[in-house]
Amino acid sequence: MKPRGQRLACSLRTLDGCVGSYDVFPGEAPKSISRVDPVKWDRQPQKEVLEAAFSVIGEMGMTGNIIRANQYQWRALTKVKLEEPFYASILWGGVRSKSSRTRR
Repeated sequence: MKPRGQRLACSLRTLDGCVGSYDVFPGEAPKSISRVDPVKWDRQPQKEVLEAAFSVIGEMGMTGNIIRANQYQWRALTKVKLEEPFYASILWGGVRSKSSRTRR
């Protein structure tokens, strides 16, 4: 099983307008993460994350799907320390867009 892309590009926007970005890389084993880069902020945030966005980057660039998390979703993920399983599910195919689901 191969990951859906070479990395996951991640961006964060805070309530005070700061913008941050970081990358997540798949591991060798299926459903694993090798590393999560530190967030690079345009300036130091003083408030919590308002919105997070994630896009798989492959050999040819963006795959075309962006997954967004609102303030409450991101807060819940970070509070229970589920960021890495979330990243892994995106990189390894656990999250599908509505257009790729089979219609019945």
